Amino acid sequence: MAYARPKGAFYLQLEDDILTKKGFVTIMKKFALEKTAKKESSSWFVLDFCQLGFIGKMFKSADLPWLITFFQMFFNEKPVDWLLYHMIYTKVCSVEKDAKNCKQEMAKLWIHYKPSLFQHIGMQSSLRGKVQKLKDKQFGKIPNFYPHRNPPAVVRSGIQPYKSYTLQKAYTGDSFFWGLMPQPGDLIEFLFKHPTTIRRYLFRSGNLEQPSDRFYNTTVEVLPVDTNGLTGSQLVPYNVTKDGFLVVGSFNNYGIAEGTIDSKIGKLKELRLHVYSDSQNWVILREIYLQSSSVR
Repeated sequence: MAYARPKGAFYLQLEDDILTKKGFVTIMKKFALEKTAKKESSSWFVLDFCQLGFIGKMFKSADLPWLITFFQMFFNEKPVDWLLYHMIYTKVCSVEKDAKNCKQEMAKLWIHYKPSLFQHIGMQSSLRGKVQKLKDKQFGKIPNFYPHRNPPAVVRSGIQPYKSYTLQKAYTGDSFFWGLMPQPGDLIEFLFKHPTTIRRYLFRSGNLEQPSDRFYNTTVEVLPVDTNGLTGSQLVPYNVTKDGFLVVGSFNNYGIAEGTIDSKIGKLKELRLHVYSDSQNWVILREIYLQSSSVR
């Protein structure tokens, strides 16, 4: 907080194990500016964008010295979300006034935004020995998959599906694919029913419940209809597999593969995911999006 204080008008506290609502930065900035501009609410001390813990708490940078001093005094006694409550309570509540008045005065300083923009997914509490299982109900349900309309294709894979979580359902946007441990050489293949121009691809693996069930050391490869039509200079950026596929991308450390396909490659017969190493985990493919010239 001391480091960030002179670097901006507002300070936001987040953690590294959270989910966010889309557009959360824009929403928060707009809400903060609106509350600051209104005379009746410009005296706010904290804007709360998450109902649990110390996540999603926004402060004016000018007010941070209050927090810094208070936290430095008592951080070893209680978690900071408890200390925040006690500090605001101390600022506005008095033994000379009743609990109702105290609650009303605290609400002027502590303003809640609904619905929540953040959901904590970790379970390790800062309190020794405590497991934190609470979830912010205002965040809403977290989807297990993201459906898309993809071009007509025959899909197949040597990776065995778990129960009804098939690759076909994932491709048509009815569910997600959940497969047993991938092995080197395993493929997930999308054989287009008609030669298809793919502009962009997006694959997301893993999910909230099973974040480690994602693709590791896996490439995205395409098979053009006319490989003979590609000149040597056009093939230079790509590795070419023994069976003629062009390697156009790969999964990153977050289990995501995303990119565009050069229009010079032309129409495709097939697009596939190629696994190159053993995995100690199963694999979940929760989003498949192949953007073609005819499907949007």
